[in-house]
Amino acid sequence: MRLTKLYLLLILCISALKASAFNVDTLYICKGYCINYTNVTTQGIAVAWQWTFQGASTPGSTLQNPPNICYPTAGIFKTTVTTTFQDNSDSTDDVMIVVFDHPVPAFPFPSDTGYCQGNTLPLLLTTTTFPGIQYQWSTGARTSSLSVNTQGTYWVDLVIRAGNLTCDSVRKQITITEYPRPSVYLGQDKTMCQGQVIVLDAGQGAGYRYNWSPNNEITRTVNATLPGVYSVTVTNQYGCQANDQIELLDSCPHYVFVPNAVSPNADRLNDLFIKVWNFTPKDYKFSIYNRWGELLFETVDMNAGWDGNYNGAPVQQDVYVYKITYFDTDKKWYELRGTFFVVR
Repeated sequence: MRLTKLYLLLILCISALKASAFNVDTLYICKGYCINYTNVTTQGIAVAWQWTFQGASTPGSTLQNPPNICYPTAGIFKTTVTTTFQDNSDSTDDVMIVVFDHPVPAFPFPSDTGYCQGNTLPLLLTTTTFPGIQYQWSTGARTSSLSVNTQGTYWVDLVIRAGNLTCDSVRKQITITEYPRPSVYLGQDKTMCQGQVIVLDAGQGAGYRYNWSPNNEITRTVNATLPGVYSVTVTNQYGCQANDQIELLDSCPHYVFVPNAVSPNADRLNDLFIKVWNFTPKDYKFSIYNRWGELLFETVDMNAGWDGNYNGAPVQQDVYVYKITYFDTDKKWYELRGTFFVVR
């Protein structure tokens, strides 16, 4: 059997372009395009042809040069031709046809928008799985997403290409604005005494939102009456935020007055064993024991006192022990111990 190399000449009818004419392994076209096949043999006299066109509107042909073989659907298809010669020998050749879909599918694209000063704005397209699609941004980027940190007008071309052919192209455009951030400054750290009132002002004006810590106030100004760290987050009408904080340091001496006796006789005079502070500690605990170390009373309520009862009955006249532990505004733990007398 004589083997003769078969060459395929493929002419795109719609585009009026000639593909690489000889010895083509794969041809890329757009959906709906047609191909004119030309069978060229270099040796021998051909007497018969048998064409098979996968994915084409015409499934087969016995012509030497079958015209207008059209591809209505996207996919990867094989075209095969078997040529028979006068001496009954034959030769088979094939070419792969890759058909790209179009038009560019509908996809969400953001309206004109903006970003907060100092931030970036991601633009992400959701067509990345569409075969053959390519991206060309006004910035020169060729990715499906773009991060913007400069205001201006941006466009992107979405192009479906099949080799050198353009099947479809769509341009989207967006205008990006840089939004200003609020400006907030609470001042330098200050000293204060408990009971003193310091007004903290986050500034700005109408249209701004405020969130203070630690008390969750939502006003522009707050009255600070205790030492500690105060912070505020300010949000403008664009959703841009700024924050600042200030520490108010306790500069006054602290004292705790604990009486040395209590007379729980319901005469409303010295009926509760209670201490007096000139500051507000944190993590406070107040405990009372008898002379044998038995716990009679305990509280974490700064305003609570002991009424001289244990298990619902008055304790006897005797000497008792108190213990006070607390975390002060200087960020240190303290413990006070002492004795007092219950008078009946």
